Amino acid sequence: MQNSVKCLLFQLLRLVHLPQRVSKMCGTILYAQPGQNECLTNRRTKMKNQVSSKQHERNEKKKKKLAALANLIQMNDRDRAERIHEVEPADKEDDDFIAVCSKRKPRNRLTIMPDSSSTSSNEAIVAANGNADEADSDEPEIKRIRNNSAGGDNVPSTLTQDQYKTLSLELRRRKRELESVPTLHLREMGRRAQLEIPQQERTPIFLTDIQHLLMSALIGKKSPCVPDRWCAAEKFLSLSHSVVLILEGLSLYHYISNESRFEATNRIFDTKLEVVLPPQDEGKIIDEIAQIPLTNVQAQKLINEHGSLESAVELSKDPTLFVKTIFPIEKQAPSMQDEATDLHPDDKFPRTKLLLSALQMVDEGYPIPLQGELHARFQTYMFTKKSYTPVTNRSPMFGVDCEMCRTVSGENELTRISIVDEEYRTVYETLVRPVNEIVDYLTQYSGITPDLMESVTKKLSEVQSEVSALLPPDAILVGQSLNSDLNAMRMMHPYVIDTSVCFNISGVRKRKSKLKHLAKMFLQESIQENEDGHDSIEDSRATLKLVKMKLANSIEFGDEILTQRKRIHEVIRASAGDGIANNLFAHVAKRDKRTAIVTVGDLQPGLKEIIRKAEQATPKDSSKAVQVHEVSSSKEAVRKVNEIAMENALTIANLIVPERDFLVESAERSAAKLDKFIERMWSTVAHNGLFLVLMGGSAECQKGVAKIAIKRLNGISAVAPINFGES
Repeated sequence: MQNSVKCLLFQLLRLVHLPQRVSKMCGTILYAQPGQNECLTNRRTKMKNQVSSKQHERNEKKKKKLAALANLIQMNDRDRAERIHEVEPADKEDDDFIAVCSKRKPRNRLTIMPDSSSTSSNEAIVAANGNADEADSDEPEIKRIRNNSAGGDNVPSTLTQDQYKTLSLELRRRKRELESVPTLHLREMGRRAQLEIPQQERTPIFLTDIQHLLMSALIGKKSPCVPDRWCAAEKFLSLSHSVVLILEGLSLYHYISNESRFEATNRIFDTKLEVVLPPQDEGKIIDEIAQIPLTNVQAQKLINEHGSLESAVELSKDPTLFVKTIFPIEKQAPSMQDEATDLHPDDKFPRTKLLLSALQMVDEGYPIPLQGELHARFQTYMFTKKSYTPVTNRSPMFGVDCEMCRTVSGENELTRISIVDEEYRTVYETLVRPVNEIVDYLTQYSGITPDLMESVTKKLSEVQSEVSALLPPDAILVGQSLNSDLNAMRMMHPYVIDTSVCFNISGVRKRKSKLKHLAKMFLQESIQENEDGHDSIEDSRATLKLVKMKLANSIEFGDEILTQRKRIHEVIRASAGDGIANNLFAHVAKRDKRTAIVTVGDLQPGLKEIIRKAEQATPKDSSKAVQVHEVSSSKEAVRKVNEIAMENALTIANLIVPERDFLVESAERSAAKLDKFIERMWSTVAHNGLFLVLMGGSAECQKGVAKIAIKRLNGISAVAPINFGES
C-alpha cells in the first residue's frame, strides 16, 4: 500500500515540474529519484509500441476486409455480365432498325493505380477486371485454381495506404449510388391489380393512377398528384428519364391469349397490372397521358390562373371519364358549347368538378360495380337508374340523408330516408322496415324509436323502386359521407358530391370534419342539437347549402388544403416578384424537362389543343416545350424513339394496333412483332430510366395492361418485391 502511494505522489510531483519538492504523507518524506523517471519513460514507450502494433493489426484487418469486399463486388459484377449475356436474344438481324445499344463497355470501376511518384514498376494494381497477381507460393494448387475461377484473386490480400484510401472512396461512391436508386414498391391496391391474381379477385387500377406516377416522375415531390394509393415511388428525382409506349388497340384479352409470344416483354417486366381505361369513343389514351407534360410546362401559368397546381388539377380533370366505363351511361354526342358559358346561373365554376371520380369512389368506400372483390361485395346492389345520361353543369342536385338502426345481423340497416331538391323542398321522405329484427334503435343518432317503427310496413325493395322513379337520369346526389347512405339503400349511383371530401377544415385530407361543425362554421347554423336524435331532412338541406355556397365561391372555398397552397404561392409571389418562375420550381429547372411525343399519323384534335396550350405557356423557352414527331409507321416511331429518348425527360410513343393484326391467323405473328418493338425501346432506356408499356384496350375489350420497369446498369429491370408492406 505504501509503495502505491509513493508512486502516485511521485507522479503528481512530476506533473507540477517540481522534482525536488517533498511531500509529507503518513509521516513519510518522499524525494523524486532520477531512476524512477527513466522507469516511467520506458514503460510509456513500451505501452505506445503495444498500442501502435495493435492499431497496425486493426488497420491491416481493415485492408484485408476491404480487399475481400472488392473481390466480392467484382464477382457480382461478373455474374451480372454473364446474366446479361445469357438473356441477350440470339436473333441479331437488323430488321431495318438503327442499332442502338444501352449496355456500356465494361470498364474498370475498382481500378487503383499506383502513386505517380512511386518508382517501383512492379507495384500491384488492383483492378476489378484486371489480371491477378501471382498467388502465394504456399497456397495449395487446388485452392489457387478455385480462386482463379471465382475471380477471388484479383485484389491482393494486402494493400498500400494509397490503394486503401482509393478503394475506400470508390466503395463509398458505390454506396451513395445505391442509396439514390429510384425504386417502385406496390401497395395493397397495386398488388390486387396484378395479372397473377385470379380475375374474380383482381381489382384493376385506373389510368389516373398511371398519370399520377408519371407526374411524380416528371415533377417530383412537388407534384400535386402522387401515386401513393397503389404504389410507393422512392427517389424518383434520381430517374434519368421516362419512356412511355402506348399500344392502342391491344387489350388485356389479346395479351393473355398470346402471352407466350411476348418473350422479351415477359423477361423485362415483373410488374404487370390491369388498368381501367376510358371508353374508346371518349378520345385516345394519348390525350390523357399528354396532360402530364402540359401540367409541367404550364405550371406557372396554371398557378397564376388558379392559385395553385392542386386547384388547377381539380378544375381540369373530368371526374366522369372512368365512371362512364363502369356504369351504364348512354353515349351522347359531345356538346360544342363552352363549359364556362354553360354554367348553372348560381355557380361560378362547373359543378361537375365537385363530382367524385371513380378512383375517389373506390377510396371512399362507395358501392361501385368494379370487377374483382368490389363486384362480389356489391353484386346484390341495384343501380338508381337502369341507364344514365351524361351529367352536365346544369344537372339537378338532390340532398340525401339516411338513418339506420342496428339489427340482429350485426349491421346497420335503413330505417329512414329523406331527399330534398335544390330549392330545399322535401321530395321524398319515408320510414323503412328493415329485413332483420332491430336490436338497437340508435335513437340518440337516428331519432328512430320503437313507437315510430310500430306501424311501418314499407320494405327496402319498395324504397329502391320509388327512388329510381323519382331521380332523373343525370341526377347529382349530395350528402355527407354519402357512401354510408348508399350502402344502407343498397344502391349504386355514378354522380356523387360528398361534403366530407370537398370540405376540409383540418388541413389533412383523410381527417374528415363532421357536418355539424361545417354547418356552424360556414352556414352559421346549429344542427343535430335535438336530444331526440338527428333529423335527416335537416342534414340533407345542410349538405345542399354547403355545396351551393362552395359553387358560388371557388374550388378552394372550404378546403383548407387548397387554400393553404394558394396562400403559400401568393406569399412567394409577393416576396419574389417576377423571380417566382425560377424559385418555385427550382427542382424542375435543375433537370432537362423537355418532353417528346411520337405518334403514328396526324395528331388528334384533342392532342393538338394540348400542344397549342403548351406553346402559349412557354413562348420564350423552347427547351421546355412539348415537341411532336409525326411518323408514318410503327417501325419508324420506334426508330424515332431510339434517336431522341436520351434527350428528353419524358418520351411518349403512341402506336396504333389495327384490329386485323389480332385475328386468329395473324395474332401470334403480330404479338411477336410488338414484342420486338418493346425490346428495341427497352434497349434505349438508360440506367435508372423508367419504362412503361400501356396496352390501351380495343373495341371488344376495354381492359388494358400496364407494365412498369426501372432499368439498372446491368440492363435488368428492377421493381421492388410485390410483398411490400404498408408504410
